[in-house]
Amino acid sequence: MLSSPLAARANDPAAADALFQAAKKLMGEKQFSEACPKFDASYKLDPTLGTLLNLADCYEKLGRTATAWSTWGEAMEKAQRDGDKRAEFARSRRDSLFPKLPKVVINVQNEVPGVDILWDQVKLAPAVFGVELPADPAEHDLLVLRDDGAKLKEERVRITQEGARTEITLDIEALDKANPRKVKPIEAPPPPPPSASKQRLAGFVIGGFGAAALITAGALEAVALAKRADAGASSACVNKFCTPDGLASIDSARTFAEAGQWIGLGGIVAAAVGVTLLLTAPPAAPSPRPATGAVVPRPMWLSPWAGPNGGGLVVGGAL
Repeated sequence: MLSSPLAARANDPAAADALFQAAKKLMGEKQFSEACPKFDASYKLDPTLGTLLNLADCYEKLGRTATAWSTWGEAMEKAQRDGDKRAEFARSRRDSLFPKLPKVVINVQNEVPGVDILWDQVKLAPAVFGVELPADPAEHDLLVLRDDGAKLKEERVRITQEGARTEITLDIEALDKANPRKVKPIEAPPPPPPSASKQRLAGFVIGGFGAAALITAGALEAVALAKRADAGASSACVNKFCTPDGLASIDSARTFAEAGQWIGLGGIVAAAVGVTLLLTAPPAAPSPRPATGAVVPRPMWLSPWAGPNGGGLVVGGAL
């Protein structure tokens, strides 16, 4: 992949010098807010002591007292490592800022596991609680964050005066109790599907009722036909004229026929439901092979029966 010859890269003295000269020009025009980022970018490309000293001076003129104090200290340490005489200059500039430093003290009481304190989006270590921390005169973000994402406290802390001391006290346990964790409801497991044996039993029973109803309907139709035949064979009805006994026989035949039709219709529906249950029942788990000499139960069986006085259905076997 080709890169542009103007693209900045680490250890690029030429690009670093261009940024440095642009920053110096902005400093002369007192445009400190634009000059500081250029000094910082120049130092990252070519970390020279001169650039770092100018960056610290820029932060100080911009009013970022704590950042300038820290940068002067970094420049002092770099000069000491390099054996540069400017180490004393950096030390004197750093020490002159110390009385002007605004300081923040964050006191933490009743700590709770899983709760963090962030200052300007940076997590604070417990070791800094109760310690004076240098802070730039500006607005700062304080956040108390729990491990479930709940923001127990969120506050903008404004620091304006040089040398001011701001103290913040946080009772973590009280904040945690004021924002109880949301308990996720436990969902009940879905009911288990009906077992194959129960569904088959229901199919046999309902189908048996249907078959019995069909047999009963057939028997009623047979009785109705017999009564009509009796009325026509005797002298009760001649040329569509019937005696009271003949009319009673015909009415009785009609009643038996209608009852047979309704019972037969119900039998068809019940038989269809029973067959559907039997066909859709899940396959039964294979039974263990019986031991030698063990009594094996007979499977379910269904047998209709009919007689001169009625009919029915016999269901037998074992599940």
